[in-house]
Amino acid sequence: MAVPAFEAGYYKGLLGKNSVVIVVSQSGESYGTKVIVEELMKKEVPFLGITNNESSFLGKNADNCFPLMAGEELGTATKTQTASTMALYWMAAAGCKHVMEELHKMPEAMEATLEAAEGYKQELADFLSDRKAVYLTGLDAHAPTAVQASLMLKEKVWLHAEGLPLAGFRHGPVEVMEEGVPVVLIGHGKEKIKPLLMHADFLSNVCHGDVALVTDSKETWMKGYRNFPYVWEGAEIFSHICATLPFQLLAERMAAERNYDIDGFKYIGKVLDQYEKKIEV
Repeated sequence: MAVPAFEAGYYKGLLGKNSVVIVVSQSGESYGTKVIVEELMKKEVPFLGITNNESSFLGKNADNCFPLMAGEELGTATKTQTASTMALYWMAAAGCKHVMEELHKMPEAMEATLEAAEGYKQELADFLSDRKAVYLTGLDAHAPTAVQASLMLKEKVWLHAEGLPLAGFRHGPVEVMEEGVPVVLIGHGKEKIKPLLMHADFLSNVCHGDVALVTDSKETWMKGYRNFPYVWEGAEIFSHICATLPFQLLAERMAAERNYDIDGFKYIGKVLDQYEKKIEV
């Protein structure tokens, strides 16, 4: 079960000394992280810390710490998010030789995706440049990709971006679609192209949205829709990292074009001392 740190308190009654908990935090010092770590220590529940800061509150108190060593993060945790996901992939794949071999292909696929995205990130930025809102929707395993992409656009570009599963979008939120609103559909695999295009047709022809795709297909246009490709030839479940990279570049490019502080926040106080100061204000 995966839950945000600030919701973990709802599940503390289920945890005991025979439980195993993994706490993931970029800084290891966020308010939510501190609360759940203190609760785990109080209940004597063993936990592993995955963090970019081994000397942080999380790193010092975890039974075992997995240091990401992704380098300093100033703003949105792009490097650490990628490294954290990769760490969880490795943990899930432990003992499975063919999956481990597949994960070894990840660095090469990431480099290829970054190279491809460099060629179209301005076009993707132009697609969203004068928009007040955007929907990012992920098919199946790419629901988390849509959520992560929307978070980066919110934090870096201050754009009202909603990220959610494609099925969830069609069941409710689609009712508030307005003409011309951009919708980005994210998917992976040849077998997913047909249903992805079916949804694209509905959102474009019936809801009159402005639709674009982000898939692993090398085609830049599919059925009249612009496709912004990422590179991953393995299993869909491992495609999240490469599918997220174009949005990382996109958010940085759009923030720079708008003369925003790429590495700063207006209101967010993630680290404990910043969080408490903002509450006091």
